[in-house]
Amino acid sequence: MNNNFEIIDCHVHTFANDDISAKIMTSFNKLYDIEFKNPGNGTIPNVLKNMNEVGIDRTVMVNFAPPKILDSNNLWTIDTANSSEGRLVPLVNFHPDMEGCLSEHFEKYVELGAKGIKLHPMAQGIDINDSRMDELYRKCSDNKFTILIHCGRVSNARLNEFSDFQSLLPVIEKYPDIPIILAHMADGDKECVLKVSKQYENVYFDTSIVITGYPEIARVNEPSWLDDSEVVDIINEVGADKILFGSDFPWGSSVHDVKRFMKLKLNDQQKKTILSENSKRLFKL
Repeated sequence: MNNNFEIIDCHVHTFANDDISAKIMTSFNKLYDIEFKNPGNGTIPNVLKNMNEVGIDRTVMVNFAPPKILDSNNLWTIDTANSSEGRLVPLVNFHPDMEGCLSEHFEKYVELGAKGIKLHPMAQGIDINDSRMDELYRKCSDNKFTILIHCGRVSNARLNEFSDFQSLLPVIEKYPDIPIILAHMADGDKECVLKVSKQYENVYFDTSIVITGYPEIARVNEPSWLDDSEVVDIINEVGADKILFGSDFPWGSSVHDVKRFMKLKLNDQQKKTILSENSKRLFKL
């Protein structure tokens, strides 16, 4: 709890140990020209420590991995969450090149406790419209199973078009029963956020990176929304029921983001809706 508000951070990357964290984060930072200081390393002790310091009640794990180790990484994510006494919420990741049947993997993960799916089309180098993904989407549609998708660039780098909003749109339109969260407020594209929020009932947004309170991100990340009154205006127009709080820890800073969010001129119900109620509803917590 923080100021009597339950907080669920819907966007956190986690790693099994310090060595894996250092290897992945160093490589990722170099690939995407991330110049700012990472506020954490994403290991489970680091994530739990950060949660306790900030007053975050639950953290949603949004891990992804190369296809060869994807199944084992998903199983680690679920097992780690199941051992956390409810503090960690597992999302699983898919790739059309992973071994096995995607629909069978889906059923296995759900039975074990997965609460949603995370896709990072640009970093994974996948076109989410690949027909091999259809069996997965049909399962998600039948179960109204939420998918959180990276939307836009990483920092100011764009390696391919796979995470551009227009590349994600066909899936959004083809599967209106799948709740889809566009991470990073659709890369800070205000016009897109305002238009899409009204046009597609199944589309939501998380606040990570764009509604940042971390000075290091605000300094280098051009799409960040720095004006609090502008953020409040957009939230009021989009509607709090379309927005989930997320930090992108350990790249984003939940410490700074929570502090900023709490100071926004929103009413208590809007804050409750964004900080926890939407995550509870979409991830069926």
